[in-house]
Amino acid sequence: MFSGARRVISFIVALLLMLSLSGCFGGFTPDPGQTDPPEDISDITDPSEDMDDPDDGSDEPDSSYEGSDIDVPDTDVKIVPSESSQVKYTRFDNGLVSFDVPAGWSIQVPDVGYISYTFKVFDPKNEDRMFIFCLKFTGFMKTEKARRLWQDLYPATFYSKLTPVDPQTTEQFYRVWTENAKLVNEEQIVYPYFPYIYDMNTLETIGKAPMGGDVLRVTFKNEEGRLMQGLFTSTIYDPGPYYMYGEDVAQLSALHNFMLMAPEEEFNDWQAVMDHCIGTIQFSDAFMEGYNREQDIVVSIVRANQKIFDEMSGMIMDSWEKRNTSYDIISQKRSDATLGYERVYDVETGKIYRAYNGFLDDYRGNRYKSVTDEMYSYTVDGYIVK
Repeated sequence: MFSGARRVISFIVALLLMLSLSGCFGGFTPDPGQTDPPEDISDITDPSEDMDDPDDGSDEPDSSYEGSDIDVPDTDVKIVPSESSQVKYTRFDNGLVSFDVPAGWSIQVPDVGYISYTFKVFDPKNEDRMFIFCLKFTGFMKTEKARRLWQDLYPATFYSKLTPVDPQTTEQFYRVWTENAKLVNEEQIVYPYFPYIYDMNTLETIGKAPMGGDVLRVTFKNEEGRLMQGLFTSTIYDPGPYYMYGEDVAQLSALHNFMLMAPEEEFNDWQAVMDHCIGTIQFSDAFMEGYNREQDIVVSIVRANQKIFDEMSGMIMDSWEKRNTSYDIISQKRSDATLGYERVYDVETGKIYRAYNGFLDDYRGNRYKSVTDEMYSYTVDGYIVK
């Protein structure tokens, strides 16, 4: 498909450099209080060592257990497949972009033009499961001094509201995400399109995006306070200086932005599903023509950009497989203890299951055994219920 990764990347870099010269999709920005340092994984204690009785508040398959003398042979083990293992894909196509999407999921495509084209895909049964793409965001100051200058001289302008990304890194961009997201939702898209993230902790940088930005593995709290996990990437582009009263007030852009997210305890199960969708994204000729009308560039370079999705998907999967699994092991043990599960695996198939608490006491066969620590980082294939 590619004549060489280096040539593809240079095509994309050339495209994005030219993209940055036009388009104005005003920025977003989280709370200034979103500056907590990353959580130190080494300080997290293993919840299986000291945990209160589980609180049955989950909407997942019933795992309640009060003890019994019933023996469960292999033939009577009842398995409910996990949602992520049963996903069927349909093809979304609006005439501009097409890609695979899990059947039953929703797609939102706000009208922001071609240069800043964006879409959000989410599960209407649990909207915390989602991924978002935006080709280009424009509208971020380089420093707080630059923003204050705009506020002092032109307080009524849109520029006075733009949040600085300083330092100009992927991590800082997402640390100031929510304030910018609110600005876009309220003044440009005019409905709550972009999600808000709070108390973001960067667990690790798991790789580099094809355009050079970092791929971050993070945890954060959503607007309702639920703990989430995600993979975020963005490349910050500086178009060069523009001085006003001695201060550089030129706007930064954020290019090729992806956010994949799900509740923390199930992100490992849904990450591969969302990554598959990203790898199938294709832009149509109609999109290329509309894009070309908005930006005077060579269409062949724009065409090269869509091939980045296949490369991006492979990079995400490769980086995810190389991630530090220490956090997964601890957080999944904590989740099982809280929700009232014990985790087992099928020695014949290798599949991983969350079983009701007490299953191994009831079970009298040899097929299902307790998982090892490393297996807590594997995808859950289903649930064993009473």
